[in-house]
Amino acid sequence: MSGHSSPLSILRPEVQQALHAKPTDWTHCSLFQWNDRPVTVLPLIKKLIDNNINVWIYSGDVDSKVSVTATRYAINVLKLPIVTPWYPWYSENEIGGYAVEYKGLVFATVRGAGHLVPSWQPERAFNLIFALLSGYPPFGSPK
Repeated sequence: MSGHSSPLSILRPEVQQALHAKPTDWTHCSLFQWNDRPVTVLPLIKKLIDNNINVWIYSGDVDSKVSVTATRYAINVLKLPIVTPWYPWYSENEIGGYAVEYKGLVFATVRGAGHLVPSWQPERAFNLIFALLSGYPPFGSPK
């Protein structure tokens, strides 16, 4: 990897060259602690819900970066009332994951998916996003 320890391809000089990007060495950025972004998105989520914008959060159930448990703890901080308790949702006649509906927020897990859900489970991701765009919670029973 051209002497770079980062797994991010964009940091590799040959990738930057192929993209016709200005060659940049970003290693100096690791010396700084960035403080220009919020530690949490919970205030934004609360603001969306308070303005009647429904929020969906989904997580792969084998995601080691943003775990289902950590997401559940974060959602619990909002103290939202539960509208529909945990239930299985289905994708092509098998359990695609589990979902819980709060007032203004749906949290769904995707079975067998890691951090990049559509890469791990494209069909389940499609069905979940289809439900979101159609305006209803994830499918609660097999089709």
